[in-house]
Amino acid sequence: VPLPEMIRKMTSLPAEQFRLRNRGILKQGNFADIAVFSSDTVQEKSTYADPHRLSEGISALVVNGTAVIKDSKLTGSRSGRFLAN
Repeated sequence: VPLPEMIRKMTSLPAEQFRLRNRGILKQGNFADIAVFSSDTVQEKSTYADPHRLSEGISALVVNGTAVIKDSKLTGSRSGRFLAN
């Protein structure tokens, strides 16, 4: 699957299908959920035995406009919230 199509299937498509307003597309007024990653090095590292390991290749993650991962390290922020339509 080409990278742009994969990103669409993880962002705007589910937001549209679940009717989540102001999510899934980066534009003014929407909630800012952004992942900065290297497609060459991104790799899942968690296992059933160790489910809290961070993935490799993700340098930044912004949830609701707040940095949750910065410089590939957790910031301690918990800015996620329950989503309901």
